[in-house]
Amino acid sequence: MWQNAGRMSDGSDRRAAPRFAARVKVRFRSVEELVTAYTDDISRGGLFVTSTHQLPPGSRVQVQMELPDEGPAARVPAEVAYTLSADEAEKAGRQPGMGMKFLEADIAPLAARIAVFLSATLDAQGEEGTEPIHVLVVDDSKSYRAAVASALTGAGHRVTEAEHGLDALGKAMKEPPDLVLTDVQMPVMDGWQLLRLMRARDKTKGVPVVFLTTLDSDADRIKGYELGIDDFIAKPSAAEELLARAHRVVARARREGVSDEGMSGSLEQVALASLLAFAEAERRTGVLAIARPGGEAKIGLVDGAIVSVELPGGQRAPSLFEALLTLLDWQEGRFALHAVEVVAGDERVSVQGALLEHARRQDEANA
Repeated sequence: MWQNAGRMSDGSDRRAAPRFAARVKVRFRSVEELVTAYTDDISRGGLFVTSTHQLPPGSRVQVQMELPDEGPAARVPAEVAYTLSADEAEKAGRQPGMGMKFLEADIAPLAARIAVFLSATLDAQGEEGTEPIHVLVVDDSKSYRAAVASALTGAGHRVTEAEHGLDALGKAMKEPPDLVLTDVQMPVMDGWQLLRLMRARDKTKGVPVVFLTTLDSDADRIKGYELGIDDFIAKPSAAEELLARAHRVVARARREGVSDEGMSGSLEQVALASLLAFAEAERRTGVLAIARPGGEAKIGLVDGAIVSVELPGGQRAPSLFEALLTLLDWQEGRFALHAVEVVAGDERVSVQGALLEHARRQDEANA
């Protein structure tokens, strides 16, 4: 709560510092994670914080945001606007947590800091991956197609437009583009069906596809990765983000190709916890490989249960359970789920048990 203004012993006015019910720490570990949070929440005056420990709506907190620019944490007073319980989150295909509403209407200083950081990041990347590309933009909204096309052509790229999936499929078959940016919910043929049909045809199966969408649940993102999507971009998004992500997807596709061996994607788009919960629910058997600059980790699955964990660089953990908890802290990197035979040992770990313990430890760390 906020303390009332008081008077000092000499009679002068003094306004006491605000008192918060809690301090909530949020760490953005990557450019993509930060841009997505800014586009979806921060620019609208709030932030969704994943947590199983929830304060009642109306509670006033201090949100401490650690940005990847390595500067001091940005501190913003906020109020809990709503909560999402574990049961509600499961039904919505999301993580439990709290929706925060910033108490300071002016977020210009924070936005300026983010913009400076993003500009510096793009400058540091130089000209790599910025050669002109051919992009197929698919959306039933003519005005939105025009806005996306304008951003792309303004950066020197060639654009072909399509108003729905069937229109896009015909144009992609006639002249395969370097990239497809498509809406999901469209008449005639939606983005899901377009993706399935493109991946089923030799001429288009290697074309990277990115969903421009308002869908933000992990369940939707996992479905997309299962079908072979390459990335998700929140709709609407800033032109700078759109261009940076487009370049990154095309560069990765040219470097690695579009894999048709199992499900693959980015931990910046879907949490490892959600991937493991999906594997358990679907009783998947195989190896979930996660690669990031610090090395590669592998999680062995048999009928959805975790039977082995290989940490990067030969690291060791006291137990299979502790090794898994270490990986659950990872929030960036590329993952691939390969359907291969896995030899199970005597030890198995329940995914749900590990997720609950990880959430408990996170709550303790944030307390």
